[in-house]
Amino acid sequence: MKFRIKNTKITTSIISWIEIIGGIAGIGLLIRLLMRTQTINGPILLILLIGIFLSVFSIVSGRYLAAQKTVKLGLILSVINFFLQLVSFKIGGYAYEFTSGINLLVGFENALKFNFGIITSTFNMSINTDDPDFAIKINVIAIIIIWLLADIFDELFLKKAESIENIANEIESTAANPLE
Repeated sequence: MKFRIKNTKITTSIISWIEIIGGIAGIGLLIRLLMRTQTINGPILLILLIGIFLSVFSIVSGRYLAAQKTVKLGLILSVINFFLQLVSFKIGGYAYEFTSGINLLVGFENALKFNFGIITSTFNMSINTDDPDFAIKINVIAIIIIWLLADIFDELFLKKAESIENIANEIESTAANPLE
């Protein structure tokens, strides 16, 4: 049973647009953050560069996924992109949270917490702060999209390879025993 739209092209188009719009929103978020930052030192610059890289990576992944010629690379990059969005945490002054496009975060942040966002981007990174809070969240939408992308990859590339291999084996067995 397939848990997706039958048309693979529509599914990949929807996911690619989620990535592209989420990446653009992420760049807008970082520009807004940069305009509010008064002093930029080494750690802040590093965090901003990581945020820009993740947002641009989301746009590039979506772009490759949208193009028919590069759909295989797009599927691989998109899985990596959503894998980077899978877990968010805040532990002992260190924090990482990145979502691009859509999210459904489920986890603990002082209590059981649910967050949902469409056409949104989140980037939060802290390095060695005095924040004693603890939080860990899982992005359920990222899990579903990774599963969908793996299913599409299997449909487009692995099953074709298996069917070609089966045909080759059949031809080989027929050639070895032509009278059967």
